Amino acid sequence: MKARIGLGLCVLLLAASAPLARAPVSGAETFALDDFGAVNFGSLNTVAVPWKLVAAALVLDDPQGGDVSQARLKARLQTFGFLWPDRIDGADVPIMPSRDHPLGISVGEVTPGLPPVKVTVGNLGCASCHAGPAYAADGMPRPEIAWLGAPNTSLDLEAYTRAVTSALKRRTGDKAELLRAVRTLFPETDTWEMASLRWAVVPLARHRLAAVKDGGSPLPFVNGSPGLTNGVAALKLQGHAPSHAVEAGFTSIPDLADRSFRSALLYDGAYAPRGQPRWRPMGREDLTPAHRDRLAAITSFFTVPSMGQTPRAAHREIPTAERAFMWLETRRPQVFPGLIDRVGAARGAVVYARACSSCHGAYSGPAERPRLTRFPNWHGKVGSDPARAAAFTTDLTRYASTGGYGEVMDARPTGEYAATLLSGIWATAPYMHNGSVPTLAQFLLLEPRSERFLVGGHRLDFEAVGIAGQEQGGVRAYPAGYQPWSQPALFDTRMPGRSNRGHEAQVEGLTVAERRDLIEYLKGL
Repeated sequence: MKARIGLGLCVLLLAASAPLARAPVSGAETFALDDFGAVNFGSLNTVAVPWKLVAAALVLDDPQGGDVSQARLKARLQTFGFLWPDRIDGADVPIMPSRDHPLGISVGEVTPGLPPVKVTVGNLGCASCHAGPAYAADGMPRPEIAWLGAPNTSLDLEAYTRAVTSALKRRTGDKAELLRAVRTLFPETDTWEMASLRWAVVPLARHRLAAVKDGGSPLPFVNGSPGLTNGVAALKLQGHAPSHAVEAGFTSIPDLADRSFRSALLYDGAYAPRGQPRWRPMGREDLTPAHRDRLAAITSFFTVPSMGQTPRAAHREIPTAERAFMWLETRRPQVFPGLIDRVGAARGAVVYARACSSCHGAYSGPAERPRLTRFPNWHGKVGSDPARAAAFTTDLTRYASTGGYGEVMDARPTGEYAATLLSGIWATAPYMHNGSVPTLAQFLLLEPRSERFLVGGHRLDFEAVGIAGQEQGGVRAYPAGYQPWSQPALFDTRMPGRSNRGHEAQVEGLTVAERRDLIEYLKGL
């Protein structure tokens, strides 16, 4: 789930636009490119943005300077971790990325009946968070190749939100310059849309943003740092539910392999299919079309906080979510590109079966490329940061039952965490539910856990398995000379919701050799 950065423009745009027509496509294409009905004027109240205006403002406000060009726009958006790839891998069909906007931002023209306004709306889609860069054999990220369904651990929605707000606040003051930049970036923009921007969108944006402090955010919460989201806080804002003074229920973006083995969704299992046990062991024989469609129905509700949908509008998108979930059920993560010690991995498989499988599931097959066969859906507490588990409230239970979802979803606070699926774990650093541990070596206590570390645009260390770096002045910094592909940010485990404690008791019974063998095995999942 993602941030809300909209400008509230539809307050004065009186008639909602009709949904964009969408031709039937494959499940992978749906996941990568579909807007789930969220490219509309209503979403401008919360998450969506007037795309051409935002793009022009970001380019003009680029601290690196440069010409107003698509290349400059691409470079600017990549600093926030958005992927603008040449190729999309990990799908079952060829998918062509857009040349006009990043992967994971859905863009389309919408027009209301009255007043006669046309605006190109941009909204966050599934692939903004759930398509990450591929990796080379040396751990170097390859942002020119997106791996669909992998986590984008460099996406910094907080930095993006603040940059968009700051750029629009500064650049709407010179309407003529801003509109010239729109015309330069998007020469196909017609007279109708240019007039709409000039007389409706720019004045409304300037008015709405006047109340935001310089350097501030229009949101009452923060999303965290690269690779983190604050979806429960976004849901509270969407549902007008009471919030904590500090909303710190941060969650790390997971790989989406083997999601159908879950009996309840979200890190705390707050969403379960109506009429089904919340926690139940799942084997491959349980992965029926009916179960898959139940999870898809719940997943459609994710568009409420992430894309600014109303529950009723999200409910209409259940068939779209079902199509995407059909592909997700078959999806596999990128094969670990580095070296695996096969002898160590074979020993690690024995360690995993004894010490880990009762919570994280049983795998079968070769130790260097096993497949999940059974997942217990264990839940409980392991000493990790409690902020996210405490964030889901009874007010959200009521809100998640509106718009038809009371018939398909049982939403309730659990106060605990669901065990993590480990498929594709090598590419998901940093670890823990809140992304507070940079490597598996630190998670398994082979090294002290870093109190502060950089994340975003990082390369991977395939020995420690996680973010490459070393301690410098109390911060785990990137290797000397490494140039991150996006702007990194500092993760501070001393801040609310970001503690790196937890899971120690489950690790301390293993020998050092067993922990190292376990890492070799985990590389292949």
